[in-house]
Amino acid sequence: MKYIIDTDPGIDDAIAICMAIRNKLDVIGFTLATGNVDPDKSENNLKIIEDFLDTNIPIFKGEIINRSSETAEYAHGKDGLGYAVFPQNETRRIEKMSAEDFIIKASKKHKDDLTVVCLGPLTNLANAIRKDRNLPKRIKHLVVMGATFDPDASEAYKEFNIKIDPLAAKLVLNSPFEEIKVITHEVGVKSFVEKDYVLNLKNSDDLISRFVGLISEKYIEFSYEHHGTIGLGTPDPTTIASIIDKDLITYEPFKIDVKTEGEDVGYSYATKVEKSNILLSTDFDLERFRQIFKNTFK
Repeated sequence: MKYIIDTDPGIDDAIAICMAIRNKLDVIGFTLATGNVDPDKSENNLKIIEDFLDTNIPIFKGEIINRSSETAEYAHGKDGLGYAVFPQNETRRIEKMSAEDFIIKASKKHKDDLTVVCLGPLTNLANAIRKDRNLPKRIKHLVVMGATFDPDASEAYKEFNIKIDPLAAKLVLNSPFEEIKVITHEVGVKSFVEKDYVLNLKNSDDLISRFVGLISEKYIEFSYEHHGTIGLGTPDPTTIASIIDKDLITYEPFKIDVKTEGEDVGYSYATKVEKSNILLSTDFDLERFRQIFKNTFK
């Protein structure tokens, strides 16, 4: 199986990408989305990640969303990799082809052998669908980190990836892909690795593990402040782990209604149904996930 990772690095994106490459997923390209930090910072972060991994996977830039000043710097730090500061990477180039055109081209070349993994807002995939309405018929497998489902919650939660571009999310989630696996915000919050283990990675003999330990401190603080988690929350790494281990997450068929106007614009509402092309995460094996993380970074 070939993989395109659509990403907006981001601490947990960075860790997820390292996990994907370390576990030998055949990633044929990265597409850059507007999300966690400003696009120029995401671009530099992805170049830095590739330097640490010693890979040369093509990078394709997507449309820059015209939005307010809202980013997720509160979770990822000013530059997007926590408290770590890296120089501007001037050595790696960005491909001239746009993200959406690359997705279309790859879908025609690989068809059933291609999975698109979306770790950020769904702008790039939505733009590809707008250009090529037959795209969902060729890409049978889509994995999305986003949306929310908590039957015990007293009020709805506006999940970041959906709210940044709700029009894109609505289009993608209403498109006739054969299978859309959605890993929700709730699973991402609950899947955390113990604080001491992650911070001790800074002393590892392994370069990638040290990198993960170095960038994680800010996100550990965010996980505690916002969710009471004593450890590293891992929405995007859990999404990648669900590909590495097909039995990690339990899914059930759902419909997802994304609000694109009115007072609740940016909210998503998930409803369980008997049959759907959307399979939404309803449970997962925390210890199984932690074992994947610890086998990858030690």
